[in-house]
Amino acid sequence: MSYINQMEKNIKLTKDQIEYYRENGLLFIPELFLTKEVEAMHLAVEDLIVKDTPGRMLEKDNKTVRALHGCHTTTEIFDSLVRHPSLLTSACKILNSDVYVYQFKINFKAAFGGDLWPWHQDFVFWDREDGMPSPKALNVAVFLDEFNEFNGPMYFIPGSHKESLVHLGQIESSEVNGQKNDWKSNVSAALKYSLDKKTIAKLAWEKGMVAPKGPSGSVLFFHCNLVHGSAPNISPYDRRLLIITYNSINNIPSFKGQPRPEFLVSRDHTPLQPLLNEVLI
Repeated sequence: MSYINQMEKNIKLTKDQIEYYRENGLLFIPELFLTKEVEAMHLAVEDLIVKDTPGRMLEKDNKTVRALHGCHTTTEIFDSLVRHPSLLTSACKILNSDVYVYQFKINFKAAFGGDLWPWHQDFVFWDREDGMPSPKALNVAVFLDEFNEFNGPMYFIPGSHKESLVHLGQIESSEVNGQKNDWKSNVSAALKYSLDKKTIAKLAWEKGMVAPKGPSGSVLFFHCNLVHGSAPNISPYDRRLLIITYNSINNIPSFKGQPRPEFLVSRDHTPLQPLLNEVLI
């Protein structure tokens, strides 16, 4: 069974589809969103990218935008997106719980300038940085551009979310690559926690690798412990990825120590209610 085309548009997950996700750690839906909806999201992104907001992260050149965080709280279409029935009800069904938005981000991989994302799992950051009790959270990624073999698609190791892995981490250091050890070390090309080459090679030989590709408007659900990464984008094609992280309302972080900024970790744990309309605009 291919990891592609496991779900229908206007989705209502079946038992088999949920089992597939739990076994492999990901599900892909090509072209869930209409062209006009993707275009509206593009316009919102173009407006946001020029604003020097607290959640904006730049690449090493200090000019190219690497990521935007938390913009669902300020932008109407993204506020609607997190409550889209096909995304929200699916997340609730997979997690068997009401959910809230734990994190919202847009990862840019600009043409000719988008840097890599090292091999990692997401939950280690949320556990160690925020005190999330368990990996009862998932990511829903929306392709804002076509993802192809040239523009740095995400690589995944299916089934790796079940493994107990040791991360290389700069836990005790007060600085990361000469920078202050703050939230930026969690989203830069020099990630605070990553997996070593030996671990990745072993997992890849045992489980294989996939790189979901498809047109803009496609959607990918993936487990917060699934091992993933991506290569730099040296192509002339942009690769923008919007990621909503839904967390169970029964899995709220303890926030030991100094919490990370709210644009990275939401303090609003109100269970989300779905939109009545499937179309965003």
